[in-house]
Order: sequence, then structure tokens, then C-alpha cells
Amino acid sequence: MKERKTEKGALRESEGSSPIRGEGNTVLEVLRNRMESLPPVQRKIAGFILENPRMILRMSISALADRSGAKSEASVVKLYRALGFSGYHDFKVSLATEVAGRTINQVDEGSEITLDDDLSTIKRKIFSSGIRVLTKTMETLDPVLLEQAVDTLVKARRIIILGYGTSVVVAYDAFIKFSRVGLDCLYTQDSHINALVLAEHRDGDVLFCISQSGESKDVVVPPEALKPRVPIIAVTGFPDSPLGKIADICFTVSSRETAFRTDPMIGRIAEIALVDTLFNGIVVRLGTKALNRLGKSRQALSYLKF
Repeated sequence: MKERKTEKGALRESEGSSPIRGEGNTVLEVLRNRMESLPPVQRKIAGFILENPRMILRMSISALADRSGAKSEASVVKLYRALGFSGYHDFKVSLATEVAGRTINQVDEGSEITLDDDLSTIKRKIFSSGIRVLTKTMETLDPVLLEQAVDTLVKARRIIILGYGTSVVVAYDAFIKFSRVGLDCLYTQDSHINALVLAEHRDGDVLFCISQSGESKDVVVPPEALKPRVPIIAVTGFPDSPLGKIADICFTVSSRETAFRTDPMIGRIAEIALVDTLFNGIVVRLGTKALNRLGKSRQALSYLKF
């Protein structure tokens, strides 16, 4: 009890001082200045962040808690709130901006896009990074999980697809492709509608959730409430993220995050490739039935082209 009181007291003291945004100092500077006043557990986390700032950009909150030796996500939450941040994502965005320097987009080791790059150099770095991410993702995707996912999707009475923000492109791509082979799919960018649909879920529903960070509450909280009644297939960059932890089938897409923001660029290419893999697996599984549906869909859309 004494340690808990001490930690809370230190937190109140930190929160009572000006948060980082009011100090005009960087995240790392504030952590260094406050190290001695932090409770022991938060000091461990702060020390790990100071030693590995770039690594943090690719870590979920649970991974940071584990790697720093804190073991508790709550301690990470207390630390970033004491610094004046509303959430872990908010904290990582500020940290990313700080460690970026003149780097615009750290797409891969040795392929950072800088303010001095011309378009020819940018093109080379982006395409090279895309090839590396696609190759790495291809090598790490488990064939057994792919088979399980295809089997789950084919047997589903309805597939509810969730994806917001930068995941919208991948989510909509999955909705179009799965629908074209006759699977009953539902997709909307309105999280309120999705919450209402999930509140009245049906037998045979399957959730297909996409979030690179795996920390989007709209993609995690409603599905988590449906476990274990509704199977969850997840596509994320972090298997130990909140989304990864609740998924029955979790696909990890290898990607680097940008330095000025944590929205993945190259990761979306790999996610779309994964959706294409599942789509073609479904076509093969359904055989002639799927080919006939694809033929009908092409005919239905033929009037749109000259």
C-alpha cells in the first residue's frame, strides 16, 4: 500500500507541474529531467524509452510494458498521462516527430526519406521498401492460419469488416473482393453503425478487423465484447496489441512506421496483398461457383466502361 501511495503521490506531483506541451521541451528532455522524481516502475519505463526511442515507435503499449520490465500497462498509462498526453498513440506521434530530425518517413532501415531527396530518390526508396515489406510479410505468413481464415470466411453467414482511418482502403478492398464471390459482407466507415450492428450480432457472423497499430478502440472494444461467440480475424502490425490479443486468427503485416506520424505507408501494400491472397484462396475453395459469380459481377459492371 505504501508503494502505491508513493506512486500516486508522485504522479499527482508530475501532473501538477506543467505537462510537456506547456514546457516547450521535447519528450526525451522531460523524461530526463523527471527521472529522479518518478516512481521506480515508471523510472524503468522512462529509462527504456530514453535508451530506445526509435524502437518505441514500433511497439505496442503491452510490448513496452514487458520489454521495459514494468510488466504493467497501467504504469505506461500513468507515465504518458503525467507527461500531458491523452493516449499512447498521442505520445508516440510526438516522440516520432522528435526522433525524426530531418527525416520525413522512415520506411526502412537505410531508406529514410529526407528533405534533401529528389523525386527519383524518393521513388527508389519507396519501391525498395515496398518490395522488402512484401517479401518479409510473405515469408512470415503462416499457411495454416491462411487455410483457417479461408475456411472461416467461406463458412460465415455474414462477414462484418472493421477498419477506420488509414485502414479504410484495405477494409473497403476486402469488402469489394469478398462480396464479388458471393460472400455476405457488411462494411461502413461509421463506427456508430458498426457498434449497433455488433450489438445485435447474428449466429454465423465473423469479424474481419484491420488496424496496423492494433490499438484503435473502435476496432477492439466492440469485438472484444463478442468473444468467444463471434470468430475474429485480425490484420495488424503488432500481434501483442489489444487487437492481436483478442483475435482468433491474427495476421501480422511487417511494416515500418513513419517518423512524423504513426500511420503506416508501406504496410497498406502488404495488407492488400494479404487480402488478395485470402480472396484467391476463397475462389479456389469455392471453385466453379466463385468463377460464375465473378463472371456475373463483370457483366453487371460492364456498362460502366466503353
